Amino acid sequence: MATIRNVVLAGVSGNLGPAILRAVSSAAFKVTVFTRPGSSPPVTPGVETVEVDYESVDDLATKLKGKDAVVSTIPPTAAAAQTNLIQATLLAGVPRFLPSEFGSDLHNALNRAAPAYKAKVETQGLLESLAAEGKLSYTIVYTGAFLDWGLRAGFPINPVKKVAALHDGGDRLYTTTTLETVGKAVVGVLNHPEETKNRVVRIGEINTTLKEVLALSQEIVGSNGWTITEPDTTEAVEKALAQIKQGIFSQETILPFIYKAVWGEGNGGYFEQTDNELLGIRELDKSSLKQIIQRVVDHQ
Repeated sequence: MATIRNVVLAGVSGNLGPAILRAVSSAAFKVTVFTRPGSSPPVTPGVETVEVDYESVDDLATKLKGKDAVVSTIPPTAAAAQTNLIQATLLAGVPRFLPSEFGSDLHNALNRAAPAYKAKVETQGLLESLAAEGKLSYTIVYTGAFLDWGLRAGFPINPVKKVAALHDGGDRLYTTTTLETVGKAVVGVLNHPEETKNRVVRIGEINTTLKEVLALSQEIVGSNGWTITEPDTTEAVEKALAQIKQGIFSQETILPFIYKAVWGEGNGGYFEQTDNELLGIRELDKSSLKQIIQRVVDHQ
C-alpha cells in the first residue's frame, strides 16, 4: 500500500492513548484526534482535534475522508463505538485500521476463549473478514503487560504502596512493555505498512518474572512492610467463571482472566518471537528495568 501520512487517533484520553499520541505526533505524520463532545484530549502542538459522534457511522466516515490509517485505543467497554469506527473506515476508504489491542496475545487459544476478551476477539473477526474481501487492511499489535502503568496501578506490583501479588508463585517468565514503547511500536507499524499488513505483530521491551520485579523494587524501597500474596490464576478464573455464569459480569470477575493471560501456564504471556527489529524496538536489560521502577517511585 502507499505510504501512510494522515493518521487518525481515536480514544486518546485513556491510559495508553496519550503515549501513542506523543509518539505519532512526534513522527512524520499529520495527526487528527477524534474526540467526543465535551471531552478534553491532551493538547498537542500541530495536532488537529475533531469532535465526532461515535453513534453515527456517516458522521465518522465524513471526518475520515482522505485519511490513511486509524489507530484506536477505544476501551472494550465502548466496543460499539469501535465497530462503528471500523464501518466508517470502510465507508471512507481508509486503507489501514489498528484496533484497540496492545496487550495480551489473543491468538493464544486459552485467552481467545476467555469472556474478558470477547469484544476484542469479535473485532478481530470483523477486521479479518473485511481484509479477506479486500475492503481494508489491519494490524493487530500485542505488547504484553504495560510495565510502567502496572507499577503505578499495582498490576500486580506497586513499589510505592509495597503491595505485590505473585501470580502462580511469580516464577513464570512474561513479556512487558512501557507505554512509551507501545507508542513507538505504533509508529513502526505506520512506517512499515506493507510488512505489517493483515497480521499480528508482537513486541516486547523486557522479559522478566514477578519475583524479579519484586526483588528490584525491594532494592529501591526496602524489603520491610510489604504485603505479598500468591494467587493461583487457575483457581481465580474458575471462581470468576462461576460468577459470570450467574450473570455477575464486573471488574472483579474479568480481572482473573487478564491475570491468567499474562502469568498463567500456557497462556503465552512470554513472547518467544517478536517483531522488535522490524518496528525499531530496543530490548532492555535488568538495570534498565530497575531504572524504570525507580522513576515510578520518584514520581509517585
